Amino acid sequence: MRRSLALIAVAAAVAVAAVVVVAGMSSGDGAGASTDQAAGAAGALPSGAASTLPSGHPSIAAPAADQPTPDPTTTDAAIAQLEGENSKDPGNVQVLLDLGNAYFLRQHLQQAEQAYSQALAQEPGNTAAQVGLAMVWHAQGDSKRAEKTLTTLIKAHPDDQDAHYSLAIVYFSDGRTEAARQEWQTAARIDPSSVTGRRSQSFVDLIDGNESAAPATGN
Repeated sequence: MRRSLALIAVAAAVAVAAVVVVAGMSSGDGAGASTDQAAGAAGALPSGAASTLPSGHPSIAAPAADQPTPDPTTTDAAIAQLEGENSKDPGNVQVLLDLGNAYFLRQHLQQAEQAYSQALAQEPGNTAAQVGLAMVWHAQGDSKRAEKTLTTLIKAHPDDQDAHYSLAIVYFSDGRTEAARQEWQTAARIDPSSVTGRRSQSFVDLIDGNESAAPATGN
């Protein structure tokens, strides 16, 4: 049960931090579904804020029945293509990261962990691989390991927006709303114009009780 809740909570973070296969970008729009309610870890949010959560907000509520079409980069065909590319060029870090992201969003956690680990072995210090691994561990229920990895990463790279955003997810899903707010606020300040920055600011606004804040959307 804890594993499935964590997966719902962190899917948005990985979707934002993921390198999108189709666009070839280093960050993209969140793939998590919007929800009608938030409970548990989301309980510290302002009353009534749940219904205004931006699409992709890390809620532990079950996905809505009318959730958006799954990310095309996670289809069986897309994964098979990435696996083929990886077989031809097993040292390609970008392919390994894309494969790890696709596996994660399909909840193939062991395969995702392997792909991220291989990327890190090829390129020690790769921040995207470290964030990916942290999110896998969090999804597996090891939040302490995820938190330690992300906080260590942030000490070395204080301007890594995805690391701050992902750490906020870990804090939020553990019910540490104020700590999550601080990390989202930091992520928003690093690059306010990016998708991650705008989404982070929306979360800060919601926690602060600004329910009229427009959800962060766009590519």
